[in-house]
Amino acid sequence: MADRDRREPRGTSDAARRRPAVAGERSRARRALDAGAATRSRQAAGTAVLDRPAATPHLADKEPRRPRTRRDTVVLAVAVLVTLALAGAAALVGYRAWDAARAEDARRTALGAAQAHAQEILSYDYRRLDKDFRNARAVITGSFADDYDATTDKVVRPTAEKYKAVVKADVASASVVSASSDRVVVLLYVNQTTTSTRLDGPKVDLNRVRMTLQRVGGDWLVSDIDAL
Repeated sequence: MADRDRREPRGTSDAARRRPAVAGERSRARRALDAGAATRSRQAAGTAVLDRPAATPHLADKEPRRPRTRRDTVVLAVAVLVTLALAGAAALVGYRAWDAARAEDARRTALGAAQAHAQEILSYDYRRLDKDFRNARAVITGSFADDYDATTDKVVRPTAEKYKAVVKADVASASVVSASSDRVVVLLYVNQTTTSTRLDGPKVDLNRVRMTLQRVGGDWLVSDIDAL
């Protein structure tokens, strides 16, 4: 008891004995303040990191795309137009070459057809008029067919049967006046030799005719004949 009295001054209460020393309280308060300051410092550092803008890539790593200008658009449009013009010109040249080849083939084939058809149309024999008219009618097209039917029925047939007429046509020469791929005009020099009861002997007529032929399917047919 004497020992405790020496360690504790008189008049000291139990509450005073339980209260920590002031120095210890200050030490704990300092540590708390330091810990709070450290926490705030870390939070501020984190916020600074979040607010910092992302670093842009170096120009050497990624070249920025240059925006398309009006001049670029004009150049592209001109290039497209030039390409289309060249393609159109090539197509036109090809078509003209193809059409010229067809026209040349038409000149050759239609000329031979005109000579054969002239003999069929301008020749007849009173003894086989139906056959001759039918053969001629097979190489005629268009409105000329109606004209041919009217002429043979009203003029040629009555005269040929009455005078026993025989007419033979021979083509002396022929030349192409104009030609396209589907239409050819031919000039023919035709000699017609006629015999009949009205004549003392054969009569030869030297005729010039202009014949127009049309391509119908794969054949050349006569669409018109004019005596010159």
